[in-house]
Amino acid sequence: MDIPKTLEDRKKDIQFLMQYAVPEAQVKSAEALLEKYDADIIALNLLHSFYINLPEGMDDSVNGLRLLTCRQGVFLLCVFTGNGMQYLYMVNKEAAHIIGTLAEGIIDRELLDFFGYVGNKEFLVLTEKPEILKEYEPYTPDSNLCPSCQVAAGEFHTLGCPVEICPWCSGQLTYCNCRFTKLDIDAMDKLEQIEKLQELLQATGRIAFKKEHSPGYLVDNISDDGEE
Repeated sequence: MDIPKTLEDRKKDIQFLMQYAVPEAQVKSAEALLEKYDADIIALNLLHSFYINLPEGMDDSVNGLRLLTCRQGVFLLCVFTGNGMQYLYMVNKEAAHIIGTLAEGIIDRELLDFFGYVGNKEFLVLTEKPEILKEYEPYTPDSNLCPSCQVAAGEFHTLGCPVEICPWCSGQLTYCNCRFTKLDIDAMDKLEQIEKLQELLQATGRIAFKKEHSPGYLVDNISDDGEE
């Protein structure tokens, strides 16, 4: 069984990759950006993805991150590089995936629908001036996001998030016994049980994330198993 990595482990992986990817003239700016986001799992996942698989297959670095939108803990970010390129990435707390260049936009219909864009033409109009896109701010305890699954206030947690509140007992859903008693089971290890739980939660009235639900600590674990 793999041991889950911490934010510090992820940072060290990125620093190792940067030794072989970042041009000498861009080292200082690349290191400064990594320091800025060294406690933010979303940014660290993106940087790891960028440096382990350089988009153009040539040395480059990330010198800016801009936020386009976020939905259900999935972030649409634009990467500005030292070579003057801009790339689109879809990122969550588990991984990051490149979509393509900002100039090409988003072709995939499902992605457009997920992020709430009418079409690629609308997206290209909204992003025609990359320099004015909102800078992606690193996560802090004051951020309006769940510290575990990264959903915004008013959105439902990713099922299994340790921050989610149980609608039956008002405890933590992943730690109370309500899910077992409601399903009349001793363990939850089948897909159909998880699907049934989702149905029960929706029927009862699932509790959306609020900032005051956040625990007084940052989740420093890349895994989603609820353990610190």
